[in-house]
Amino acid sequence: MAIKGSDHGKSRLIFGRYVLDVHRGRLSFDGRDIAISPKPFALLAYLAARPGQLIGAEELLAAVWPDLVVSNDTVVQGIGELRRALGEAGPRLITTVPLRGYRFEPDAAPPDRRNPSRWHPLLRWRWIYGILAPLALVVTLLAIWLVMRGGW
Repeated sequence: MAIKGSDHGKSRLIFGRYVLDVHRGRLSFDGRDIAISPKPFALLAYLAARPGQLIGAEELLAAVWPDLVVSNDTVVQGIGELRRALGEAGPRLITTVPLRGYRFEPDAAPPDRRNPSRWHPLLRWRWIYGILAPLALVVTLLAIWLVMRGGW
């Protein structure tokens, strides 16, 4: 799933079950805030605003650490912290292209299963099938029992 529209320009990015609110400086998963340092947060905001694009370490350094002399190891450490904050999906969300840079892959985010509008049309009504299937079984067994008993 791609990053969805935002409500303040591109200040609120949604990918799967994550919400990145750039304006408020918050990252959340399933509505719970994820603790993340400012620079890894800035890295995520920069990458997430450019989904699918390959972004080199030099560009990330210029965007996140402007006017500071830091090495490419700073980006590597920031990406590592960011992946840890994102949990299991971290390595899939931010892929490394050796010697070239990093790519943010929003489609790798865990899907939001709480939103039934994204479910397959038949699955939206699965609770009905959970009621109808046992009910149909009971009615069938009752009909067989009545026929065998001679009551019908």
